[in-house]
Amino acid sequence: MNENIKHDIAVYAAYVEDNKELMECSSGGIATAISRQVIRSGGYVAGVAYSDDFYSAGYRIAHTEEELERFKGSKYIDVDKGSIYKDVKQLLEAGETVLFFGVPCIVAAMKAYLKEDYDRLITCQLICEGPTSMEVHRQYVEYLEKRFGSKITDFSVRRKKTAWIPKYLYAKFENGRVYEMNFRRTEYCYAFKVYAKESCYKCSFKGDNRRGDMTLGDFWGAKETDAFWNDKGISSVFVHTEKARELLLNTEGIKVFETDFERATADNPMLLKSRSRRPERDKFEKLLRKRGLIYAAKHSMRFKDRIAVTLKRMMPSSLEKLIKKLMGLLRR
Repeated sequence: MNENIKHDIAVYAAYVEDNKELMECSSGGIATAISRQVIRSGGYVAGVAYSDDFYSAGYRIAHTEEELERFKGSKYIDVDKGSIYKDVKQLLEAGETVLFFGVPCIVAAMKAYLKEDYDRLITCQLICEGPTSMEVHRQYVEYLEKRFGSKITDFSVRRKKTAWIPKYLYAKFENGRVYEMNFRRTEYCYAFKVYAKESCYKCSFKGDNRRGDMTLGDFWGAKETDAFWNDKGISSVFVHTEKARELLLNTEGIKVFETDFERATADNPMLLKSRSRRPERDKFEKLLRKRGLIYAAKHSMRFKDRIAVTLKRMMPSSLEKLIKKLMGLLRR
């Protein structure tokens, strides 16, 4: 038996039933669904939203369903924590219910700050590969605004077009123009893959060291033959406490399928291990500081990766999706 199983009381695959909303979420929409459930019960949700100018991202607290909208979508950057720990504690001390989202190290920091358990706090940690820097994000937004001659009014690194995979980087501008590109083919993706904080290469919160009440992520490796298959997105949900299971199973508008730890982690190694340190990481960081993101991405990339990116940009997304599916079958 895998030693990491002992931290879970149940493992599920799940997604929201409303297809329109599912297409607006990064994976299966479960984070949005349980957030709405807490809001409708009079509680609060602490999550991450982009700033008004999309140059950064930071924590906010939502108390209405309208405020939840800004939390949708993955943010692949290190975010501004602001006074979120203090703000959450004040709500808890006032007897309010709070659902708190964060990557594992932030959830651990939240619990360390509180110094005690609160029955009305439910913490949801996200399966994390290790965010890149906010500077990478800021420079990419500036690059797009310069390229299109207009300010960004909407932005996402994981927009769905017709299905869950592939994911698209999306930007909408004040002048009405729209930019969409397969995320894997962008300089932003390259920076995300190659450049993280040093602590992310030896993360202390992998495997069984999970501090949240539940863990959420994409159900990578799901197949069309699975009972829980949905081509518009599926979440993997690892439940660690009874209050988290109660929240999930009482959430309206979702479909939940019980599965097991091995199935949910077979193609999701980031739950169990830290990301690998790429050999070009330091060169990228140096060039990023001296010459900027686009230059750094082009001039730190290894030759074989440069060829791969070029081929991906020429390849139809449908063909890339098929190749990825075949590779997954071969690995299994």
